[in-house]
Amino acid sequence: MPSSFIRLLLPIGALALLLSGCLPSGCSSGSFDELAPSDSLSRDRAAAVPADSLRLVHTVSASEAQPMSYPRTLRYRPDGALVVADAERNSLHLLTPNGTYDRERTSDAFDVPYLAGTTGDTLWVFNAGSDTVVGVENGDVLPDAGFAIERADAASLVYAAAHSDAFYLKVIGEDIGSTLYQYDWSGTLQAERTLDQPYWRYAGFLRVQGDSLWSLSGFRPVVDRLPLNLESASASPDTLALRGFDSPMLERSYAFLQGDTHEPPLLIPSATFADGRLFVLNVRSGWVQVDVFGRDGVLQHRLIEASPQPNTDFFPHDLSVRAHDDGYDIALAVSDPDPAVVIYRWTPSDTPG
Repeated sequence: MPSSFIRLLLPIGALALLLSGCLPSGCSSGSFDELAPSDSLSRDRAAAVPADSLRLVHTVSASEAQPMSYPRTLRYRPDGALVVADAERNSLHLLTPNGTYDRERTSDAFDVPYLAGTTGDTLWVFNAGSDTVVGVENGDVLPDAGFAIERADAASLVYAAAHSDAFYLKVIGEDIGSTLYQYDWSGTLQAERTLDQPYWRYAGFLRVQGDSLWSLSGFRPVVDRLPLNLESASASPDTLALRGFDSPMLERSYAFLQGDTHEPPLLIPSATFADGRLFVLNVRSGWVQVDVFGRDGVLQHRLIEASPQPNTDFFPHDLSVRAHDDGYDIALAVSDPDPAVVIYRWTPSDTPG
């Protein structure tokens, strides 16, 4: 398995390969022509939704003045500035609200940093190398904010999300299954919730939106929704199917579910909420597609970059979306073929009913 794909599958710092999978341009040969019934219905719905264009606004490429090595996660701040976590340089890169490069922030506190979210003016960073949580304001690490966590299996996948009342971790692995953990801001474990097998089904980011914790799945077009209080009796996942999600890899996905191939295709590297909508990064062979769903999981828009050109080396890892008067800015963190942050703008048409 190529090292670049190992990094893809280890979104927070694990050094052992826990999942075997493939991208559209890199799956092994095999002819699959059957779809799951739900995927067939989704494909039909997607075909009925016209595509909108994504307009390129900025590309911030790695250079001596913009020293990005591995931009892995990124988040818009409330003021419109963009923060990018560099998992190789152990730093944060700051971009201005108009998309230009501002500066890099380094700190001994950053150790394979990944962005977990914001509370007020504080941006929270989970450090996969040290299993610590630190707070950042104006690019500076807050000396008295944060805590350390303990992971039973260092070779696990970990995903993090911050909320004003709690900090959440999702930890998954073949030998340990999948578990959600809820901490208070002193680092005390408040609750944990075991997720059903198979463990690979839960590989994906955590997001907080409204009164819910959302657990994404990279390998199936579904999202799990839970209450923010994992101690509550109702804290079992409510699975939301993404109705209208389409991908040329759905046949291979169904074949994997049926046991006909050992390589599950990656369908959704990342997704995030903005303005009440769920923006889903839909893997394609070298070009950008973002699908927009309502909170009910129904496809509203398909967004495709203008004049898409296949490029098997191109791969975006994460996206962040900012709503404003002119529509939405959609920022992507790209590591291959060269490190970059790419920002698109979408001005929506009327939302389908």
